[in-house]
Amino acid sequence: MAATAWAQTVVPSADPVVEYYAKEDGSKKSVSGGDSFSEEAPLHIDCNSQMTNTSGYTVYYEWRLSKIVSGQENLLVRRNDENTSFDISETGTYSVRFSYTYDLGGTTVDVDDLDPISFTIPESSLTCPDGISPNGDGKNDYLFVTCKSIVKLEAVFFNRWGKKIASCNLAQAQNHEQSSGNKLCIWDGYIGGKPAKDGVYFINLVGEGSDGVAYKIKKAINVLKGYTSDEETDGNTNN
Repeated sequence: MAATAWAQTVVPSADPVVEYYAKEDGSKKSVSGGDSFSEEAPLHIDCNSQMTNTSGYTVYYEWRLSKIVSGQENLLVRRNDENTSFDISETGTYSVRFSYTYDLGGTTVDVDDLDPISFTIPESSLTCPDGISPNGDGKNDYLFVTCKSIVKLEAVFFNRWGKKIASCNLAQAQNHEQSSGNKLCIWDGYIGGKPAKDGVYFINLVGEGSDGVAYKIKKAINVLKGYTSDEETDGNTNN
């Protein structure tokens, strides 16, 4: 709830919100006090106090980020800024609280009864399919991993001779134009700028979840377009 004026005196007031970008569709979300949300890690939140009527007052601010364990709020970070931001990378349930203090005719007024904003970062997961068919038909043209709350990712691809042909890290996957929501593109089916030949390739996929879970996936990746071209390669220097 927002702090309100006392009697007829116009005093500082706040209506804090937390803003973040949803990974599902990239849209900007705004959450007010008393509300809650769930979002995958890593999560960046901007905390805006939305203070008003501060002219002529000396105001002291406090933001508190806490992790909720067994129903108790365990303080993680305290900030004395009007607006601030936090980065959270661990699974769990959290609360953000804002309070402020100002002087009213020689009396110090503490406003600390504002409703908190709570949020949950779910447990992690990471899966990878067995193949792609990069033939331009819009179906399985790219290799996507399906993930949730993954904070580290490294994918390395090899041909059947054990030669490295491609690689991708978390930042590259997140920034790939084909990535969306919890599906990250880690390979476009190309080797050195040329389409990969049909055949079997291998991936070494290593990841880490926000809950500390380590993922190590080694498997064969089948490439099947259904046609061949002189422009294709399998990464073998003898091609």
